Amino acid sequence: MADLPERADIDQLRRRARELLRAAVAGEPEALARIRAVSERQTLAAAQLAVAREHGFRSWPALRSEAEKRRQAADTQLREGAGRALTQEITAGRWSFGGAGSIEVEEGELALGILMAGPEGASLEASLAVAEAVAQARQSRRWLPDLRDVTITDDQGSTYSLRGGSGYADSDQGLRFEVACALDPVPEAGSRWLDVRGRDTSVTRLLRSSLAPVRVSGPSPAAGSPAERELRDKAWSVLLGYLDKDLPAGPDLKRRCRDVLAQTATLREVGLADGASPLPGQFTRLCTAIIRQRPPSGLPRGWHSVLGAAGRADGPRLHVDLDTALPPVNGTAVRLNTVASWPSSWGLYLQATPDWWIYSTDRHRKRDAMTVFAEDDLGGLYISNFGGSHGRPGYEEVRLTMRPRLAPGASLLSLTFASDMQQVTAEVTLAR
Repeated sequence: MADLPERADIDQLRRRARELLRAAVAGEPEALARIRAVSERQTLAAAQLAVAREHGFRSWPALRSEAEKRRQAADTQLREGAGRALTQEITAGRWSFGGAGSIEVEEGELALGILMAGPEGASLEASLAVAEAVAQARQSRRWLPDLRDVTITDDQGSTYSLRGGSGYADSDQGLRFEVACALDPVPEAGSRWLDVRGRDTSVTRLLRSSLAPVRVSGPSPAAGSPAERELRDKAWSVLLGYLDKDLPAGPDLKRRCRDVLAQTATLREVGLADGASPLPGQFTRLCTAIIRQRPPSGLPRGWHSVLGAAGRADGPRLHVDLDTALPPVNGTAVRLNTVASWPSSWGLYLQATPDWWIYSTDRHRKRDAMTVFAEDDLGGLYISNFGGSHGRPGYEEVRLTMRPRLAPGASLLSLTFASDMQQVTAEVTLAR
């Protein structure tokens, strides 16, 4: 009996089965004997069964499943080794400034968001509201904003300038643009604040973020079965659609619900969904309520919290640094940098080593390395959306946009980073 390699290649096993079949059809005695040991027919299925039995497996699907499992484990081990080796390169972390208001600039009103700084650079996120005439003159949802009339100084007398940058419309009317610019030079970690002045006498102050206490759990098995996690993710996609559309009864959201209900029925038919799990029924009630425009009942508390926060924009404004490394999960090491909250949403800033993506074998498809979600001490659930990234040598800077808005009374956040096999949780205390 041949041993199956730890890094088994299912494609190579398929080729061996095809070669065995060709040899048997050509009349080679050894190949004929191997296939006749499992079947009287000379077919590809018989050749695959012969290869499986020779490796000690009952069937070809059992061999294929074990080969894929071993290959995934070997890939994970390689990624974790790379993660441990590279994590030391980003231990310096990053620091942030926030809490500023708005200033007047040549093209409109600039509302400052978060300023992220680190040894390799600094960037400022902001939102620019423009007059309709300015938006029409741009004739594009993307453009390079002109912020030359902005001046920045810190508490130590240093002067800074904004350079480069990008802007894109975040509304159908195109009257508000999200803006990102580089700040030169990088503010010192010891700076307490930065004053930002506009074209007139308007001025607003970015304050150095405080450091929030963080408690990290060790890696544990991912919660739920694969089918349950798939159904949960589908439910969250519907909840995000409910939040983003701002019109829960819209036709696009109804189509999404119907499509996912059909997929859920398929999962049940093929026996992938656990019959004891409440998730299929809960998901059906969620979609039925949305399609029929009825108040949902019998849903998990977190789902109700998302639905109840739709359209709300009363979240607290806060910004805290975390500066905490998480244990590698499925070969990806994460360092938490900053949490920043605004009235309608909040953001999680992190660094991922070696990067934030898991690629398919042909590298034509990619997905997030982990599912990220959060829960607060009031029973609220928050779902993440990828908000952009910037590659660095050996790691990637990532922003996740969390929805819905942060509950005003929340004082503790549990951030969960989950792969297909493992998960880690970081508890963040939000000081008021």
